[in-house]
Amino acid sequence: MSNTILNGESFDGITFTDLSNIQDTISRKVFESCVFESCDFTEAFFDACTFKDCRFVKCKLTAINVRNSKFSDVQFYDSKVLGVDWTKAYWRGLDLGSSLYFKACLVNASSFYGLKQPGITFEDCRAHDVDFREATLSRAKFSGTDLTNSLFVNTNLTGADFNGATHYDIDVKKNTIKNAIFCRYEAVSLLTSLGIKLV
Repeated sequence: MSNTILNGESFDGITFTDLSNIQDTISRKVFESCVFESCDFTEAFFDACTFKDCRFVKCKLTAINVRNSKFSDVQFYDSKVLGVDWTKAYWRGLDLGSSLYFKACLVNASSFYGLKQPGITFEDCRAHDVDFREATLSRAKFSGTDLTNSLFVNTNLTGADFNGATHYDIDVKKNTIKNAIFCRYEAVSLLTSLGIKLV
């Protein structure tokens, strides 16, 4: 079972369950409309793979290497997607596909530095120490997400939704936040960067 995706080249509409490909190298595979359930890809190397309209459910994807791999309309649910450098993926020419979607996931220590991911979604996630600097995240959704120690510098957050997000530190002078939505109580933290003291 664990070698299923290592033997084929192209997979369409297949559901993979309980795969174990820890530290495996998975090269030049194409996955379209596939579902991965309870699979363990910890420290796996996805080399020049393509994922289109795929879902990962309750998977372990800690420290995966995504070098030159393409991700379009890919969704992650209740999964560990820790320590992933998304800047290594291949994003050119994928403007027509929707951005990444994370629901109830752990995405700590990941990097989206400089990426164009308008509409990216982090819903009810834990996103500690994530690098969002220089990224275009217009219309992004961070609802219910814990953003402790995550970095926002020169980040385009136009129209982003932070309703229910917590522990974010966003300097309004160093980021674009026009039309962004913030919870009234958490938004108080935005005033810190303006040198305003509340009494």
